[in-house]
Amino acid sequence: MNERTVNEKAANTSKSDFWDSRYASGKTPWDFGGVPSALAAFLKRNRPSNVLIPGCGSGYEVRAFHEASWDVVAIDFSSIAVEQARRYLGELGSAVILGDFFRHDFGARRFSTIYERAFLCALPPDLWKACIGRMTQLLQPGGRLAGTYVYGVNSEPPPFPLTNSAAANELFDDKFKLLRSDPVEDSLPFFSGKEQWQEWELK
Repeated sequence: MNERTVNEKAANTSKSDFWDSRYASGKTPWDFGGVPSALAAFLKRNRPSNVLIPGCGSGYEVRAFHEASWDVVAIDFSSIAVEQARRYLGELGSAVILGDFFRHDFGARRFSTIYERAFLCALPPDLWKACIGRMTQLLQPGGRLAGTYVYGVNSEPPPFPLTNSAAANELFDDKFKLLRSDPVEDSLPFFSGKEQWQEWELK
């Protein structure tokens, strides 16, 4: 068993208990405390539609999308993260669902955009294909994945970065085409030098 396998087992990031303990203890180095500049720019250059935010954490982006007139739905399976998000959002807290992104029944609803920030890289790589498949199901035809993706190598995950652009193409290319890829200028130290703002369109 290699070091990465040991770390993946120890992290147990596919379980809500792992994230509950992190939020409860305040060990959240991925928490931006606001809205990244790349998202603010995205909201300025795109007309409002509807968006799903999986793994929404503290919910800052929920407010940003709402204030830009988007119809926003967010979901997280950490009860403590959801409690924090609802406190922060006040009346907008009803937009946040406590549930499992992979299993929650969204009914017939489909989204024009799924917003990503530290969601894919929070999942063990053996769940990535299922994650992209689920996103494909929940997007409208021609819908987009938009957000910040983490690249590089991390010997002590999480996060679980995409190794390089070739790995991303292998993961996304069957269903999506890359429309945009920009370096992130305001990364937190936890992600410094590893983030790219990307937009992937459903083929």
